[in-house]
Amino acid sequence: MDELTINDIKIERAEFVSRLMIDADLSERDLKIGLCLLHEILLRSMNTQKANAESEC
Repeated sequence: MDELTINDIKIERAEFVSRLMIDADLSERDLKIGLCLLHEILLRSMNTQKANAESEC
């Protein structure tokens, strides 16, 4: 991904979080962004747990 695309994604995420914090109505696009964020967080969490488990062995 180029830098412009990465920055656009970061802006969309920030706008989504902002709307969540002010309890604004969410569009279908907002829900998709939220689901993508949740998926990314869960994957990172799983990878971290897996790495921790492997390092303990």
